Amino acid sequence: MEQALRELDKANIELGKSLWKIRSSLTVYSVIGLNASRIERGKGFFGLVQGQQIDLIAIEFSKIFEGEKDFRLNSISSIVRFIEEKEMVPINPEALSSYLGQEKSETWIRDLQEMLDSQYSKYKKEINRIRKARNTHIAHSQFGAPKNDLPSVAVFQELLGLAFRFHDFINSAFVNTHSHPILTDTQVQTSLVNLLQEIGLADVTTAWPN
Repeated sequence: MEQALRELDKANIELGKSLWKIRSSLTVYSVIGLNASRIERGKGFFGLVQGQQIDLIAIEFSKIFEGEKDFRLNSISSIVRFIEEKEMVPINPEALSSYLGQEKSETWIRDLQEMLDSQYSKYKKEINRIRKARNTHIAHSQFGAPKNDLPSVAVFQELLGLAFRFHDFINSAFVNTHSHPILTDTQVQTSLVNLLQEIGLADVTTAWPN
């Protein structure tokens, strides 16, 4: 069981890295976009950097919501399947109850899967749009494939929140450790704001209007 726990922790760490990349890319995309009309120096550079963030976001979300085929993945569904296969039990039942919104029962793994399936169904259309974009013109270049619009920043943030709560649940319920505060991490934002201020942009906007 110790080996299984180490493998679970490793997979969840990799999931966390994807979440951090998405969060950072959303920050870069948003801050540059919100201030684009006032950026006087390096417009071409900042435009290129901003455009690359959307591709990175799509790739990382595709990893997170990818289903298993021939090998294990660091995706949400693959992590759940591994837990079920190894018959792992949460060492912190309260974290499980908090995540599911109900007391732990004998059917907790089924309850967990049903909740995740419900979340996936709610965002299935958006996730499929991300996956299609990744498969046709981001990771691959399919001839003649239309370039469809990706979901909005607001939807990306909602998906990020769902995925982070799962990541945090695994840390709390199985690994008994605290997650890095990915959703509130401002390291990248602070660095980008400082850079924009260095090139003469005062009063950098960092949040979309409500």
